[in-house]
Amino acid sequence: MLTLKRTLPGAIMLMVSFVILYQSLLVQGEEMLNPAGGGFLPGVIAIILALCGAWTIISDLRKNKQEQATAEASDNAFSKGDYLLIFSYFIFIVLYVLSLSFIPFFISTTLFLIISIYLLKGIKWYTNIIVSVVTVTIIYFLFSQLFNIVFP
Repeated sequence: MLTLKRTLPGAIMLMVSFVILYQSLLVQGEEMLNPAGGGFLPGVIAIILALCGAWTIISDLRKNKQEQATAEASDNAFSKGDYLLIFSYFIFIVLYVLSLSFIPFFISTTLFLIISIYLLKGIKWYTNIIVSVVTVTIIYFLFSQLFNIVFP
């Protein structure tokens, strides 16, 4: 059971990478190896994700073979509170992505960063707000001015 818990993130990464790779191959009228094509970057990301997933599985299986003491395994195990935090943060990410369709990028991303930093890092609120606003401003101007990407 411990092996399944350890290898599950790597297996999920592999499955997601295969779905992304499959979807990138479905892009019509584009060659996969053409860097200007619409399926090239998702294909590269899928391959990198698959390599990371395989690396995670292999390293976890090696660690499992080397680790014989149960005391070390119990120290590294997640508690139910950790699983709750991970699941709630995943739901929060999904809500953020869905909110981008009706809330402007600057507002939704700033709120997302403020809440994320608070939940994951727990730093002082004024530092949190400054870091979030500066980060979103830099991202906004970098992508809108340099790459000419229109934000929602």
